[in-house]
Amino acid sequence: MPKQTLGTKLETKTALKNVVILNSTLLELPVLQLEEKIQEELEENPFLEASDGIENEDIVQARKEQIEEKKEKEFKDLIKTFSNYDSEYSDEGSGDDEDSGDREFGQAYQRTLRDSLYDQISENFLNELDSEIATYIVDNLDEDGFFKVELEMVKNEFPEATERTILRVLKTIQRFEPVGIASRDTRECLIVQLRSRELYLEDTYIVLKDHYDDLVNKRYAQIMKKTGIEHEQMQEIIEEIKSLNPKPGGSKSAELWENTEPQSLSITPDFIVKEVEGKFEVILNNASIPNLSINKQFESIYLSKNPKTGAKDYVKKKIESAKWFINAVHQRRNTLKHVMESIVKIQREFFLYGPDRLKPMILKDVADDIGMDIATISRSVKDKYADTDFGIFELKYFFSERSATSRGEDVSTTVIKDRIGDMIFLEDKRKPLSDQEISDILAEEGYTAARRTVQKYREELGFPISRMRKEL
Repeated sequence: MPKQTLGTKLETKTALKNVVILNSTLLELPVLQLEEKIQEELEENPFLEASDGIENEDIVQARKEQIEEKKEKEFKDLIKTFSNYDSEYSDEGSGDDEDSGDREFGQAYQRTLRDSLYDQISENFLNELDSEIATYIVDNLDEDGFFKVELEMVKNEFPEATERTILRVLKTIQRFEPVGIASRDTRECLIVQLRSRELYLEDTYIVLKDHYDDLVNKRYAQIMKKTGIEHEQMQEIIEEIKSLNPKPGGSKSAELWENTEPQSLSITPDFIVKEVEGKFEVILNNASIPNLSINKQFESIYLSKNPKTGAKDYVKKKIESAKWFINAVHQRRNTLKHVMESIVKIQREFFLYGPDRLKPMILKDVADDIGMDIATISRSVKDKYADTDFGIFELKYFFSERSATSRGEDVSTTVIKDRIGDMIFLEDKRKPLSDQEISDILAEEGYTAARRTVQKYREELGFPISRMRKEL
């Protein structure tokens, strides 16, 4: 058996280190970011391809069609590259030559939001002036999709256009996909989205139009007092507003309504937990995650052409990189499923009866249960969400320290925090509860939480002191 050289050992050690880093990186990613990462890899590595989806073939087919043209171009570029290996990878070649090879293999065109908007401009504006104004608006959108340029500046750019024409073009773009794009502020964005729906609550429109400042400052009692809206209806209005996207051009929705629910806007859960015949089933939300494989067509070209050493090393690394990525995705899937199944097992009472039955649980409890290290559990639960019968919850919600009831029973500190949040949310804003009053109410309900503990939990929940919550 041949001995390993020092160089070979170093290469192996580096490769193993890269694999560990890749596995850890993918494990931390929530499902939407994993989609983005897979898309990046598909575009950068021509030897990686997406095959049939795990759960939803329609979604994967749509994704495959989106990159079909890019793959065809890459295929042609690849053949061209192989035919030019003698010149690209000569013995006198420099590092710059290999860089150009990287660009030849990895170059890909990715359609952007602006590309989509340009297409919609072509479809909706036949008048040349309207089209030019629309293009100017799209070119000046900020990273969140807002148009913050003053109309007067647009008028200076297009002196032949009236303000009415500019507004008409702007309003038309706001109805493009994504709806609300090119809005001038968040309020306008939400209203545009709401009114684009066939059905919506008229009271929601009234709140956004006339009581927006109260809304963003969570002065719900003030809104109800001014409008006569009942508490239950107010909850429905909040839910409808939370279903809107305040940043149509951004990759993530902003958390505008913190402290109203244990979940943020526009969340895509990583897990779905269902009760089936008395047993809980953990389903990974992989509907939009494709199966990955090595592109055999490209691999066969590589094998048949027998390129020179420089190109051969490059292609070998690309194939290895594709294999590592595929393995890392599979490992992520298996690890996350084991971790979530352990959480469900330990927190069975929660999944049966709801948040009031949440048990104290720390990362070590899950690590010990499934034989993994705490760092792996921490990465697995980071920024992940589970869809349950009681709503969508961030996984870190299930982890908390122990507190005690007056009867000496263990209770999760999360239960106490939730109770404090409920009390503050439902309090009479004319006479908000002090920390001591909250502590006294908790004691009457059997929970042990001193005034300083209440203060700590209230601050962690993001609520100000009672005098700052007072409303006339």
